[in-house]
Amino acid sequence: MPNKHISIQKFKISIMAFLSLVIFYILYPGSESLNHQSLERLILILSWVGILELVYIFQTWRNITKKYISLYTMFMSFFFLFNFGQSFLWAFDIHIEGEVGSTNLYYYLRVPENIHIVQTQLLVLISGFMIHFGAILFKRRITANCELQLSQIVSNISDKQKMMFKFSKTIAPIVFFSKFYNLFINYRNAQMFGYTALYYNPDVVGANVIFKIIARLFLPVLVGLLLGSGYNSKVVKFAYIVFGINIGLSVLIGERGGWIYALLILIICHHYYYRKIRLKQFVFVSALITLVMYISVAVVTVRNRGVSIDKMMSVISSLEINPLISSIFSIGRTMGVTTVLVMNGWDIFPYGNTFFYGLLIAPSKRIIDILGLNYVSVGSWLSHEYLGISNGAGFSIVAEVMINYGPYLLPFFMVIFGMFIYWVTDIENKNPNVETSKIIFSIITTAVIINISRNVFTYNVGEIIYTTIQFFVYYKVFEIFSFRSLASKRV
Repeated sequence: MPNKHISIQKFKISIMAFLSLVIFYILYPGSESLNHQSLERLILILSWVGILELVYIFQTWRNITKKYISLYTMFMSFFFLFNFGQSFLWAFDIHIEGEVGSTNLYYYLRVPENIHIVQTQLLVLISGFMIHFGAILFKRRITANCELQLSQIVSNISDKQKMMFKFSKTIAPIVFFSKFYNLFINYRNAQMFGYTALYYNPDVVGANVIFKIIARLFLPVLVGLLLGSGYNSKVVKFAYIVFGINIGLSVLIGERGGWIYALLILIICHHYYYRKIRLKQFVFVSALITLVMYISVAVVTVRNRGVSIDKMMSVISSLEINPLISSIFSIGRTMGVTTVLVMNGWDIFPYGNTFFYGLLIAPSKRIIDILGLNYVSVGSWLSHEYLGISNGAGFSIVAEVMINYGPYLLPFFMVIFGMFIYWVTDIENKNPNVETSKIIFSIITTAVIINISRNVFTYNVGEIIYTTIQFFVYYKVFEIFSFRSLASKRV
């Protein structure tokens, strides 16, 4: 029955994917002939289609895996929030000043017309569905035997978990020191020069690059401690306190991205491997997320003037727009990058395939200089050379596939990307006693690639190298030396 059930689910999703492609290939070019009023209605219709699509993705994933809360649904939620967030609110006739279509795009481009917004919506919608189609192709339903194994995870800690805990405990001091030292340097610079200067002012001196690289292991070490200890209550308390301090310092700097992803991932891990989140906990988490929204709005408002509790409280007390709405509109500005390509042509990047060069320069941008190649990162090129702005416009996986292959090949590359997302986020039927490393790999890699919804491919590959791969290289070395040490003692 389980195999028959999942086959039926996959068949239904395949039919929906085919119909979605047919509609996309008809509507994308056909929208050029629609008048202003028709396009306006279509924007509203597509906004509701986006809501229904995300609900459908959640429901079909639940049908296959028996879980709503997962790394995959977290990834897809952020994918839609970044690329379709403003459209979600348009469905409820909620608009704010500065939204896509109401003002000049990135200061210097013209105001997007309805046709541009419609075509951008179509690109995001087909991308989302094709990612989902790719993700379910190889997904297996949790069998009764697997459910029994997962339900029998008790306090007994496997040797694999013990090794992971021992390793994480060993490197934790240097990782935590590097993380908090880096945060302290950033806090000092943000107070003196403003948050934007941390990334775009070459005169601002940050922490030593070695500390920055080691600091990337902060979340992996926390997850290693938690899963490696089998969520020992003392370790849980320690890890959550350390993470709470990290949030506090990050907020004072003006950051609101990475720690939010990490917080949600720790909540998912808590639900899977420690205690299931019940109604009371869900209400608490919802209140916590609402508080985070208020804080994030205040942080964005004051971070270039130096973040302080007094300034944030002043902003929060004077807010005229619901912070949840404001945050979604702010996050949803990523849609503007794809709109640029729709307005001005998708083949505007003069330096070749960004995925090929992205893999090449991900370890270090110096590789370009060493090889004597004429290449500029697409994110940097778009912001500084094409748009002529001093800060970063960001990017997205939708825009990057579009700029390389165009709108009509985009759906097929999104299927491949969906397969990759499945492989990364697949933990629903993994037993932490047996597959400790695979679970931790999925958790920390998901924390990295969420940013692919709002950043360039190169950045995300580099993050995987310096976060996931760095962590497991150290772990394998530690494991080898531990086995050798154990063997020598036996002799």
